[in-house]
Amino acid sequence: MTASRHRKGTSFIAAGLWLLGLSFPAGLGAAPSSAVLRDEAGFIDLEPVTFHLQYGSHFHRWTLRSSEAGLWYSFHAADADPASKPLFVFFNGGPGSATSHGLLSMYTSKYTLDNRIDGGGDAYIVNPVPWTRLGNLLHIDARQAGFSYNRMDDVGSMTSRFLEFNVQNFNPFIDGADFVRVLLRFLSLHPEIRANRVVIVGESYGGVRSIVMLHLLLNYRDYADNVEMYQDPALVAEIQAHYDAVFPEYRGERVPPETIIRQFGHQILIQPAITMRYQNEIAPPLLLEPGSVVDQLVGQTGIPYNPSAHGTPADYVRNVARRDLYIYTKPANWLNAFFGKAVALLQDVGNLELVTGFDVTTVASMYASARTRAYRVFDVNYWTNAALPLPARGISAEDDFLFLEPGRLEAASAARTAGSLPSVFGALRPWDTYFLGTNYHANWAATFFNAGKARGYETYYGFPRFGRMFLKNVAHVQTFITNAALDLVVFSRAIPPALARHADIVRSVRHVPESTGEARPGKIVLDYLPAAFPDLPDIGERTIRFPLYAESCHAVSLTQPLDLYEDVVAWLAEKGLRLD
Repeated sequence: MTASRHRKGTSFIAAGLWLLGLSFPAGLGAAPSSAVLRDEAGFIDLEPVTFHLQYGSHFHRWTLRSSEAGLWYSFHAADADPASKPLFVFFNGGPGSATSHGLLSMYTSKYTLDNRIDGGGDAYIVNPVPWTRLGNLLHIDARQAGFSYNRMDDVGSMTSRFLEFNVQNFNPFIDGADFVRVLLRFLSLHPEIRANRVVIVGESYGGVRSIVMLHLLLNYRDYADNVEMYQDPALVAEIQAHYDAVFPEYRGERVPPETIIRQFGHQILIQPAITMRYQNEIAPPLLLEPGSVVDQLVGQTGIPYNPSAHGTPADYVRNVARRDLYIYTKPANWLNAFFGKAVALLQDVGNLELVTGFDVTTVASMYASARTRAYRVFDVNYWTNAALPLPARGISAEDDFLFLEPGRLEAASAARTAGSLPSVFGALRPWDTYFLGTNYHANWAATFFNAGKARGYETYYGFPRFGRMFLKNVAHVQTFITNAALDLVVFSRAIPPALARHADIVRSVRHVPESTGEARPGKIVLDYLPAAFPDLPDIGERTIRFPLYAESCHAVSLTQPLDLYEDVVAWLAEKGLRLD
C-alpha cells in the first residue's frame, strides 16, 4: 500500500466560529484530544486488484483485474478537538461525477459557491454552515472523476485505454471497494482518528456507493468465502486488518455487525439512487397525477402533455417546458451552471488551495512529470465532443451543455494564465487532464459498455440487488434520506413505494410525512418480514429519517444548506452522537 499524503497545510480552526460539536462515545478507543490534525489534500494510491464475479460455486467465476489508480481526497479537520470527533465521508455520484465540484463546493466544507447567485458567483465564499463544526470531513473523488486518475503502461494506445473503460474498473462493487480502501488507508495513516465514528454522506448515485460500502463492511467475510457475487479476498484482508486494530477483542475473527456499527453505523443519503429500477418505474405515473409537476407545467406552458409526441413526463419537462430536471422550477441547466462554475474555479491553484486549505503544490502526483502513465479518457476527441454522436450517448441536445462543459472550460484555460493548473504543474498529454467534473467515458463504462451486465451479472446500479442490500444495511445502520420536492432526477416520492416492491423482505413501507417536534418532519417506516434475511434474527421495524425540503433541488446542500445542517445535527444527537 502506498499513499501520496502531506501533513503540511493550514488548519483553518476558528474556535470563535464553531457552534456545535459531536463528542465521541466512550469505549471505541478514541485518540487523545491532544493529537494534532490539519487540513490536507492529495492522493491515495490503489494498486491493481484481482477480483471475481460469480454465481453459486466458485467453479463458475469470472476473474477480472482493476487498473492502478490515484484517488484524490481533501481532508478538513474539525473546528474543535478533531481527534475526538466523527469523520464525515462525502462523495457525489454519476457514475463518473466529481465530489470536488459537487459536495466539496456546495456548503459542506469551509468555502462554497454562493447559492444567492445563479451559477454560484465568480469566487468561493466563506461557508456560513461548515460541517467542520460537527466533525472531520473527507471528500473523495471517484476513479477517473474530479482530480482522480488511472494509470497504465500502454497509455498512448487508444485501444488499450478503451479496454480499461469497462466492468473491471466501473461497476458498483469495485467502486464501493475503491472507497472502502481509500477510507481505511486514510484512517490507518491518521491513527489519531482511526477508531472514530464514520458517517457516510453520499449524493445521487452515491447512494448505491454507500450501499455497497456498508454491505462490504458489515458482511465482509462473505466477499471472500463464495457467498456474494463479488469476491475480493484482498479487500477482505484489509478490512480484517482494520477491525483487528479497532476491535482487538475480535482479532483474527469475524466481527459481528452489531460491533461494526459502533464505527460504521450512520449514513446520510442526499437524493439517492437506492433501488433505481423500481424508482424509475414508479416515478412517471406520480408525475402525471392531478396537481402534479406535469399538470402544473401544462398550466404554465399551455401545451398539453402528449406521450406519443413528447415522450416521458421527464422529456416533457425538459424539452417542452424547458425546465431543469434537477429543479423543475428553474430553467434548463440551472444546477449544471453551478457545477460548471466550480469546474472553472478549480482550474486555478489559488482557488484549489482556498477550498482544500492546503498547499497543493506539495502534492507530487499532481505534476505532469509524475503522470507519464496517467489517462482520463480513451478518445482524445472527448474535448471536441466528437467521441460519440448524441443519440449513441443517450444524451439529449438539452443535456449537451453538461457534456461539453469540461472541454470548453479547459480550452478556455489553455492560455495558462498565472495560477492555472497547467502553468503550475505542467502540460499534460491529450488523454489526460487535471480536472473532470463529469467523466462521461466513466459513465458509459458503468452503463453502456458494462460487459458484466451483458454476461448476466448484476453489475449495473439499477438492479434490484442494491435495494435488497440497502434493506439489509438499514437493519443495522441509522439512515437519513433527503426528500427534495423539486428534484425529478431522483424523485423522492418514489422511494418509499420502490422499497415496498421488495415484498420478499418487507411487509410494508409507510411514508409518515407528519410528526411533532421537527422543523421538517418526515419518516419512512419499514416493517420487515420475519426471517427476511437468513443470517439475521427477526428485525421488526426500522425508521429512516426522511425530512421534506420544499425548496430544494437534487443538491440539497446547495439550496437549503442551513436546514439540512440543522436536521443532521438533531438526527445525529437523537441517534447517539452526543452534542457537546
